[in-house]
Amino acid sequence: MLKIDEKLCIGCGICENQCPFGAIEVVDGIAVIGDTCTLCGACVEECEVEALELEDTGLKKQDDLESWSGVWVFCEFTHGELAPVSLELLGVGRNLADSRGVQLSAVLLGHLTENTADQLIAHGADQVFRADNPGLELFSDEIYEKILSDLILEKKPEIILAGATAIGRSFIPGVATTVDAGLTADCTRLEIRQDDGALMQTRPAFGGNIMATIVCPNTRPQMATVRPKVMKALDPDDRRSGDIVDIMPTARQLVSRIKVLESVKAPQSNVNIQESDILISGGRGLESEKGFNLLHKLAEALDGKVSASRAVVDAGWIPYPHQVGQTGKTVAPKLYIACGISGAIQHVAGMQSSETIVAINRDKDAPIFNIADFGIVGDLNEVIPKLIAKIEEKRGS
Repeated sequence: MLKIDEKLCIGCGICENQCPFGAIEVVDGIAVIGDTCTLCGACVEECEVEALELEDTGLKKQDDLESWSGVWVFCEFTHGELAPVSLELLGVGRNLADSRGVQLSAVLLGHLTENTADQLIAHGADQVFRADNPGLELFSDEIYEKILSDLILEKKPEIILAGATAIGRSFIPGVATTVDAGLTADCTRLEIRQDDGALMQTRPAFGGNIMATIVCPNTRPQMATVRPKVMKALDPDDRRSGDIVDIMPTARQLVSRIKVLESVKAPQSNVNIQESDILISGGRGLESEKGFNLLHKLAEALDGKVSASRAVVDAGWIPYPHQVGQTGKTVAPKLYIACGISGAIQHVAGMQSSETIVAINRDKDAPIFNIADFGIVGDLNEVIPKLIAKIEEKRGS
């Protein structure tokens, strides 16, 4: 907890001004901590008279850290399909496992998974823990949590990764609670600290304004979720061999207090922007929803899809499935054309992995130009029609 030494506090208000959560208020010349305090420690660093102190939380170091070994990836399998993020996590998991000199294991829960385990091995897994059972056909938080938690406590892996999907975000926190582990959500980078083997988990913090690196040096397992399209999947190698360990769920594990009546897969139509190699993205610079008509024409000329920033989604100009950014989807197309997008860090977090970024903006000082490979300063209503005409001319010739 955060402790204030009232004898040292001079009521200067620096801590109140520096608190990003508005959790500190100076009352009668003394700083008072509110309920919104997250123990981030920002105020402690700024207090010149050292009146603030973060007390020991009482977290004790595990005595058996050395007995935890291996990197695990939960591989999401629903509606007869493997989620692409599973293969992306196997890519980064392979790097982490090689750095630690340990095995990379995949955990596959579902029904009628057929040759999916072989696919996971081809993409980097050394072994696959497979639970294929009719009771796992429909996702259930309680059932999945019990099976994965029991397996973790039995096998004791030191690192566990999962996708920050609807399913991952739904039950992985429950797993972390059951196995008494910390969990870092929405990571964008994962590395091994060489001096002690701790997993360095980097993610956006404070609304995306800074990047925080989180470590759990004293406890195991270390758990993290990663957004789709942040990591790169390895090319499959069908020559790889690995072990498939079949897990038989117990009757206790298959009992749930919630009955899933039906699981419906939402139609993707042409809105699945994460699968497109070319994205034409619009921002507030379009001035109105009619501006998207121009973007659709450019997308059609390039055989791409249309995406957007949060500002225009909030304005109702285009539906949420098109949104790119920290609160939208993370994309990594071969070509990303940002039209009228200023380049706020929350948006950049969702598209910075694009191979080639082209920015079109009237403001030559827009932050988007700092990450763009090519920049065009000008009115998009003039630039885009010329761009479309040039594309059609090239195709015609």
